[in-house]
Amino acid sequence: MNSSSIERSAPAPDGSHSFTARIVTLTLLTLTLLTAQALLAQPQPTTSDTDEDTPAATVEGGEIVVTSTLPDLFTELDVEGDRLKESGQDDVAAALRDLRGLSSVRRGTINLEPIVRGLQETQVGLFVDGTRTFAAGPARMDSGISHVNPHHVRNLRIVKGPYALTWGSGALSAVELELQRPAFSADGFRWQGDLGAAYGENGDRADVWSTVGGGGERFRFAISGGYREGGDYEAGDGTEIPGDYESTDLRFRFGWNLDDSLDIDWSGGYQEQFDLDYPGRILDATYFYTRSQAVALSWTGGATVDEVYGQIYVNRKDHRMNNDEKPTAQPAPGRIPPFALRVDLPTESNTSGGRFRVRFQRGDVDWTVGADAYTVEQNALREVRRRDNDFLIFSDVVWPDAEIDDFGGYAQAVWNRPNAKLGFGVRVDAVDATAGDLSPFFLANTVGDPDQSETNFSAALSATFELASDWLLRAGVGRAVRSPTVLERYSDRFPATKFQLAAEFMGNPELEAETATELDLGLETRRGRLGFQVDVFYREIDDYITVIADPSLPRRLPLSPPVVYRYLNGSQATFWGGELRLDVDQDLSGDSRLHWRAELSWVRGDDDFLDEPVLGLAPLHGTLGMRWHGLDQRLWIDLAAHIYDRQDRVASSRFEQPTPGYNVIDLGAGWRIADDWSLDLRVANLADEDYAAHLNAPNPFTRQRLLEIGRSVRLGFELRY
Repeated sequence: MNSSSIERSAPAPDGSHSFTARIVTLTLLTLTLLTAQALLAQPQPTTSDTDEDTPAATVEGGEIVVTSTLPDLFTELDVEGDRLKESGQDDVAAALRDLRGLSSVRRGTINLEPIVRGLQETQVGLFVDGTRTFAAGPARMDSGISHVNPHHVRNLRIVKGPYALTWGSGALSAVELELQRPAFSADGFRWQGDLGAAYGENGDRADVWSTVGGGGERFRFAISGGYREGGDYEAGDGTEIPGDYESTDLRFRFGWNLDDSLDIDWSGGYQEQFDLDYPGRILDATYFYTRSQAVALSWTGGATVDEVYGQIYVNRKDHRMNNDEKPTAQPAPGRIPPFALRVDLPTESNTSGGRFRVRFQRGDVDWTVGADAYTVEQNALREVRRRDNDFLIFSDVVWPDAEIDDFGGYAQAVWNRPNAKLGFGVRVDAVDATAGDLSPFFLANTVGDPDQSETNFSAALSATFELASDWLLRAGVGRAVRSPTVLERYSDRFPATKFQLAAEFMGNPELEAETATELDLGLETRRGRLGFQVDVFYREIDDYITVIADPSLPRRLPLSPPVVYRYLNGSQATFWGGELRLDVDQDLSGDSRLHWRAELSWVRGDDDFLDEPVLGLAPLHGTLGMRWHGLDQRLWIDLAAHIYDRQDRVASSRFEQPTPGYNVIDLGAGWRIADDWSLDLRVANLADEDYAAHLNAPNPFTRQRLLEIGRSVRLGFELRY
């Protein structure tokens, strides 16, 4: 695809798409309410779920599963039930910020970037229902999982380490969203769904969502919709932070059980987002358009094979950026240039792929053998004009009609013993990277063939042991390989998203892939009312992709910092740290119960090449919490204090600034009025603390980190049937 096709393929932000999506969403909400009114008055049939991987209910609360071993060795001791729902967040990655070992980067109000133990961007493999997904734009105004409404997520699985070999390539850690899927029912068609709304007063944040669906013996479906919007919010010191956004989400899923062994699943979604403020970027977002579809076939019940599964998918993302509300859009005498600029940057990021696997058992060993492949095509064209007379100053290619093709095969074996599980997996990937529209300047100032190929080998070994009653020991060692991104290979003086300033960076076609080797050890128990868990890890990343200043390169924009940087492979980066959790259940009088918890997370990293800390590591983080249940489990109150230490281990050569410590208190409450109706209240930042999380992006014009929201009260209700 020629880069000029971006202008033709990107839809114009004329509101027609938004109007249509809103009408469909409103219709869905009305149908959901009418269906619920009819069904709540009728007795529900009992069900016999023929889909073993799917819970009987269509709508779950957003369960979060975290493991530091092969996903197939996961144990039920570490599950955060209803965590997404109770977080009160309008964004999936925002709900991860206070979980052990996890965090996220804020560049705007929504579309945060998930962080797993110091790993970020493509170091963390992102998947939605098994499909590979990437960011829509080079400025990382979104992540691969940004374009999924949190209310449409059934489960969120997180692998803290290089163990998700069967999910896809290049995952030094991994996050997968499992979306809502109704169950087949052998006892007649069963309707299921939800309808909810919430409002947050700080920033006028509104959130409406709905799902209608159900399943019978041979057919199931779910149709989901949602609408979210927000405005500027106040930080704890009263500062007003730009925070506008508008998001409309639509999703569908249809499934057919052709016989007792063959299922077909067709799913897809559409999302549009408009007028998003990004105070942590040099540009704002005009829009995002995301369209996705996937078809999967699953055959089970053979004499020698447990499952044969195949899936194909497409994921199309259009994105556009502008500077309409940035200082560069206004004239400034004495600045170079002194006149007002208009920046327009449309992008495309399109992914197509598929996967295939076979599962079978031989003795006490479960085998999984499979392959997956994807192609991601990324194009972005920047134009800079004089705002007063529309004179074109220059245009340049940001994503140069680039394409990355990955084909991988894997095998995994899990030994099941009475008191232990042992898993081993290997994976081999063939990767090709090509680029089309490279500028003469780029070709003259880089070396090596722009078209690159590599073969990557990954492997992991992990085990769980029951040492005694209710004591579980986890251990794992793994290796995973991450290929460079399009910007790391082909950037022509475009800002780096992990840098603390909007400096310009030059790509390096000859970059080697990063190779991460990690060792994990964990111990956990649940003995009566006491729960305890500790995890530690050590990681080395060889050929770590870092940057170095090159004063010989002229900058592209006069407003950029004077030094241009080059991507290169450093020697090694080392990470170590861990997490700790202690919780106690206490029975009170009547049917009430009190649950206490204390958590601690810490990660440290060093870039050996630059002899300084790794850029962008969250500080030491602790949580003290109390949760009360009463009124026959119909009422709950949760109080949590999050304590963040000062972060003074910073990458000074990349202008990272230290941040002071801070404390944040959150209060949540929920009341199940009836079996189907519930109310919830959340007061975030109860003490109205004035703070900026260390991983928040700085404002590129003031160089001050983006402040978090001050005290915010959010009230919501939900109907589930």
